[in-house]
Amino acid sequence: WEKPAGDSEWRVPILDVEDHIRAMCRRWQVVEITADPYRWSRSLEVLASENFPVTEFPQSPSRMTPATQRFLDMVNQRSLTHDGDPRLARHISNAVLKSDSRGTRIYKETRHSAKKIDLAVASIMALDRAVSFLEEPVPEFFIL
Repeated sequence: WEKPAGDSEWRVPILDVEDHIRAMCRRWQVVEITADPYRWSRSLEVLASENFPVTEFPQSPSRMTPATQRFLDMVNQRSLTHDGDPRLARHISNAVLKSDSRGTRIYKETRHSAKKIDLAVASIMALDRAVSFLEEPVPEFFIL
């Protein structure tokens, strides 16, 4: 969902988003639903109450810096692809890398820029969470 250009009254249809998440969970075997609770805490709470696998991913520097670095590393190593969705490509193109004492993260070109980067942020978060499942230690089993 994206705000149409010039429509100052448009709001994200939160109930539609929640219904879409439910539909995706019925369609696929979803391991985790994650979002920044800043504006989505109610939705995360509702979905968790319905026994969906919900986690929170605050966009703090301590979370986003290593996640962004992993994303950049995988892009640079050509080990990350996407399906060519033009919205994702646009949002990634809109993102600006900035580094400070806490590391490198993505930002909008200016704080109030109309150019969106939400899908780039979501991709960084999704990759970080997906890879975390691969990095979890596998329990050892011994047969005696």
